[in-house]
Amino acid sequence: MRAVVIGAGEVGTNVARTLSSDGHDVTVVDTDPGRCSTCQEELDVLVIEGNGASPRLLRELEISEVDLLAAVTATDEVNVIAALAARQLGAGTTVARVRDPDFFGPDESFAHDVLGIDFVIDPDRATAADIARALLLPGSVAVEYFGDGRLAVAEVIITEDSPVCGVPLGERERPVPAYIVGISRGEKTLLTRPDLVPQPGDHLLVTAPTEHLRAAVAHLAVHVEEVRDCVIFGAGKIGMRLAQVLEGTKVRVTMLERDERRARYVAERLRRTTVLHEEGISREAQKGAGVDVADAFVACAGDDRANLLAALYAKRMGASLCFSVVSREEFTPLVDALPIDAAYSPRLITAEAILRFVHKRAVRGIYLLRSGFEVIELEAEPGSKIVGKALGETHGMLRGLRVGAVLRGEEVLVPPQRIEIQAGDRVLMLGVGGALSETEPFFTGG
Repeated sequence: MRAVVIGAGEVGTNVARTLSSDGHDVTVVDTDPGRCSTCQEELDVLVIEGNGASPRLLRELEISEVDLLAAVTATDEVNVIAALAARQLGAGTTVARVRDPDFFGPDESFAHDVLGIDFVIDPDRATAADIARALLLPGSVAVEYFGDGRLAVAEVIITEDSPVCGVPLGERERPVPAYIVGISRGEKTLLTRPDLVPQPGDHLLVTAPTEHLRAAVAHLAVHVEEVRDCVIFGAGKIGMRLAQVLEGTKVRVTMLERDERRARYVAERLRRTTVLHEEGISREAQKGAGVDVADAFVACAGDDRANLLAALYAKRMGASLCFSVVSREEFTPLVDALPIDAAYSPRLITAEAILRFVHKRAVRGIYLLRSGFEVIELEAEPGSKIVGKALGETHGMLRGLRVGAVLRGEEVLVPPQRIEIQAGDRVLMLGVGGALSETEPFFTGG
């Protein structure tokens, strides 16, 4: 497939890297010579310096022959114009990254029905939704749903009290139908095997039917409690949207914002959130906001350095859960070195959304984790190579992967029970760093 990515910033580079590693022909366009040079050095893509919203440049790129155009610059107007121009010139699928909610309102119907843009990505809104899902599932630091909401993948931190700590996975108790598919240990990502022994601090990726998810997470995490009080550092778009979601629950929210004008703006629009004009990093400011007794602390200001520092201080103050938004890839290694429970990357959120358009047939869902894991849901088509294979017989074709669950009609099948893939089954798999890129052909018919 031919793809054009407009914008070589953090989001565009990540999208281009993901598409390129998936075997697609990618062209990246950006106006900044420095970003173009960096992108050319780091990625196996064609890089062109220029204005991606220019119809002249789009014609030179033969945009009518392009299957996907993703406009993901930092400027909403440029992204919308690029997507509109590409659509008029005959591009296949068009995607635009738009962060300003005033552009299209609460949904994307105007962008799709009137402007003809196939999909509008709002990384801030999606990031806030991801954080909210984790906060509302006690014991988890991340959760994503598949199979029309019937199957879930949760990330759980193991402590010394966990029943699986120090026990080989092949010998662990299974009080509920759940399957551990991967372990993130520091900077390492490991697919599970029976002799693998979880250690304190490991992050386990577990699949479970949605109705059993809460019990599965509680069993693994131990001593889990509902989040009742949450402190949010940063009243930007992510922070405000997260507060709006939490206001619809029983969670009490306190927000710290350094900019007085922004604090006043947000306070006027949030009904149940306490908004404090505070810089939010110092011990005095955090203690005044009740961070030391909070069940959760979320750092989502516009500065990655400030987010990581605030989350670190909050953890030392005594906050039970500490999450941080990390927008720039260069700060990702710091997350593993700091006692922060989880980090959320708007870059990966954007890549997920675009990948859902890349795969036309078998793929039903994709989820990318900051640790390097990829989770994908594929539907086995009649006549495909995977049909008729038992899970134990798939290792030759699904190398470097683990099957986490199989959805068959209304039934959710979880290993280690014997499962033979049938046509129409939806198979959830987990892999590391691009291992899933060559999997789709095994699930598609002739």
